[in-house]
Amino acid sequence: MAGDAVLTVAGRELRAALRGRLIASFGALFGLLAVGIALAGLGGSGLVLVQDFTRTAASLLNLSLYLFPLLGLVMGAAAFSGSGGDLELLVAQPIRRSTVLAGRLLGLCAAISAVALAGFGAAGLLVGLRAGAAGLEGYLVVAAASLLAGAIGLGVGALLGVVLQGGWSAIGWALAVWLYFAVLFDLALIGALQVFGDARPGLGVAAALALNPVDALRTLALVRLDAELLLGPAGATLVGAYGSGAGFVVLAIAAASWLLGPGAAAAALFARRDL
Repeated sequence: MAGDAVLTVAGRELRAALRGRLIASFGALFGLLAVGIALAGLGGSGLVLVQDFTRTAASLLNLSLYLFPLLGLVMGAAAFSGSGGDLELLVAQPIRRSTVLAGRLLGLCAAISAVALAGFGAAGLLVGLRAGAAGLEGYLVVAAASLLAGAIGLGVGALLGVVLQGGWSAIGWALAVWLYFAVLFDLALIGALQVFGDARPGLGVAAALALNPVDALRTLALVRLDAELLLGPAGATLVGAYGSGAGFVVLAIAAASWLLGPGAAAAALFARRDL
């Protein structure tokens, strides 16, 4: 019964998200950008050249790790801030609050998956038809990392919405968290390495990257993408430092913690929240 209720809430949330402008806009934008990235440009023959899966994945990685956490953060904050009356209507139903939260997160995660499918599916179909299947595994790894980044953003956004409650306040803080994930953390880490370290990857850097799920997922994806030939010495250094051993384990645990921790905290607070 509880599982059926979760799926019912998730289906309702997914339909509402797909009808909204945010998912449609992000899906169209990411789809166009992904297809554009897959096209290498015009060759001497005048034909459009298509990159293989490995090059396309390496090019899409940074773009998707900027867009998907932003989408998840904004959607999670808006869904659980209580603005619009939708949340109060769900909580008023004869179902547990944990069911409402789980169903809403599941439905929104499915909506984010639709955006990922639009971009990675369209670009992947183009690459597969024109350049073959070489490098497909790495491409799927980047797609999975992007979806995980969106799910992490969704959990953090939900936590912000539950804590702050005010709609615009929660969304404002969600944008601030995204700025930290995307820009500020990297600047702070680079400065710290220049002052206190030797700027080379190691276990200490892995522990620092654990504070930012976007950087942790980016590093894990680069390692599994095996694209050091495309990325030069920096890529080779990443593979050497994190390809196996403690560094990889630290980053994997960090990514899992970011995926589960904010959602669990949001559930605990949401159960006691006065609506």
